[in-house]
Amino acid sequence: MNRKVLGFICAATLLAAFMPAGVMAAKNSARAGQGAKIGKQNRGELKQLKAEKKALRDEVKAAKANGKLSKEDRARFKAERERIRSEMNGLQSKGRGE
Repeated sequence: MNRKVLGFICAATLLAAFMPAGVMAAKNSARAGQGAKIGKQNRGELKQLKAEKKALRDEVKAAKANGKLSKEDRARFKAERERIRSEMNGLQSKGRGE
């Protein structure tokens, strides 16, 4: 009798331990599939923004090569950098499903 009860308790414990893992795996795979769909739509836009970011860095580097940056140039570069950053963050958060 004790052996049957102990066997039942062990089986119930194992079942409870592995059941949530299976449910979580199903949810994660569904979420990953959804993220992949969203990511494919935004991959081109993100690539374009990265190219813009690189071009802006090159432009800043070229402007600094001629001497110091003026306040207007600094403000313009900062505004452009912030715009690119916010757009990239928006695309990346959509890709994560947020």
